[in-house]
Amino acid sequence: MNESILPYDKTSKESILEHARKMLGKTLWDVYGEAKLVQSGKGGLGNAVEKYHFQYEPNSKSEPDFKEAGVELKCTPLKTASDGSMLSKERLVLNMIDYVEEAAKTFYTSSFWKKNELLLLMFYLHEEGKLPFDVIFKIVRYWKFPETDLKIIKDDWAIIHNKILAGKAHEISEGDTLYLAACTKGSRAGAEMRQQPKSEELAPQRAYSIKSRYVNTIILDSLKHPEMYHDLFVSELQKKKILKAQETAESVVRSISDYRESETFEQLIERKFSPYYGKTIAEIEKILGVEFGQSKSMAYNVCRAILGIKSKKIAEFEKAEIAIKTIRLEANGNLKEAMSFPNVNYKEIVHEHFWEDSALYEMFTQRFMFIIFRKPAVKNDKQVRLEKVMFWTMPFKDLEQGKILWEDTRAKVAVGNYEHFIKASENPICHIRPKAQNAADTTEGAQGFQVKKMCYWLNREYVLKQLNYSF
Repeated sequence: MNESILPYDKTSKESILEHARKMLGKTLWDVYGEAKLVQSGKGGLGNAVEKYHFQYEPNSKSEPDFKEAGVELKCTPLKTASDGSMLSKERLVLNMIDYVEEAAKTFYTSSFWKKNELLLLMFYLHEEGKLPFDVIFKIVRYWKFPETDLKIIKDDWAIIHNKILAGKAHEISEGDTLYLAACTKGSRAGAEMRQQPKSEELAPQRAYSIKSRYVNTIILDSLKHPEMYHDLFVSELQKKKILKAQETAESVVRSISDYRESETFEQLIERKFSPYYGKTIAEIEKILGVEFGQSKSMAYNVCRAILGIKSKKIAEFEKAEIAIKTIRLEANGNLKEAMSFPNVNYKEIVHEHFWEDSALYEMFTQRFMFIIFRKPAVKNDKQVRLEKVMFWTMPFKDLEQGKILWEDTRAKVAVGNYEHFIKASENPICHIRPKAQNAADTTEGAQGFQVKKMCYWLNREYVLKQLNYSF
């Protein structure tokens, strides 16, 4: 490569962005039709953009792609939703984690920060069957993490780093963290292993990544800047809906000063809730001057009121993909019900080849916020007491039982056996059974005929055990 005749100034952020935006609304074939097809597979497009558009050889160096300007290039796909909206197709995968090297780093000397402080994002529309040269670029922009988001990302990095330092890199889960995750990376999730410090046990190869919902906030922000995108195939009405939805997601943290010294986001949430522990719904209503009603979303409304959120959505929870689950203990502290999850998707599970890529794995490694209430001895919804809130992700060692459930379910669905799924008595952590008692509540099975809907459950005893760890 002759750097003296590059079509941009590699030391200038502005020049790099201007050159990148020449791809907006175009394919590589449109611009470089004479070039030959490059390798297929994930990363193929990114390599092609580096080689043909920016004229440098793809590499895996620890420094940013444009080191003189401090800019890292990432190509990432969009998918088209049923309403025409273009959303993130997947998490944004960043750089590989070398556990041994990362152990000796601080956040600001880490491979994550050194490489990804300023991202040049080139979003393209994924269309099944299209080769890397034939996909259209829809959004081209820089992204630098806002101060309030960076605080959470730094805390996320510290959680990952602490597991590495403790010799527990093999126990890292995407559910451990909020915005920044460590996702499995390789030709087969979990198949490629790496050495880690302070342990002889090999750990699955992982890369830093930004969660998909967080990436969606970047996409939505781009709609405010016409120079960043080209022909997103979203009607003006739909754009207004998307932007309105974004605006109605209110942040808990308005400023870094909202945090106490060394406090994490989750600790901040727990601090805001703690004055209300032991109080009834009626007492909380009186203190806050609100009325929650009797709706199924009462727990979420309690959450919003305590956190001072007037909008329907909590911005940090949306970006971090935190799921709120309500747990109602009996007056004596027992738990009557198991915890339900979404229905089994029979058509999809038979096409899931690896546990780490399955919908159930994604559910079980999600971050949850449990809002725990205790019922009164005599039924009265207003006398239910707020016991505690806690954040939870399924421990690494327990995921093996989830894998057993997934393998068994997948095998039975594949042969049309919808009557003999694992019961609560057959697995210490999770099982499958109907959510509804209505036998007419059916869906299409993998073979095309109607079968009864079934959903995933965490066993009642298992959930209570997790709560007891926290109390």
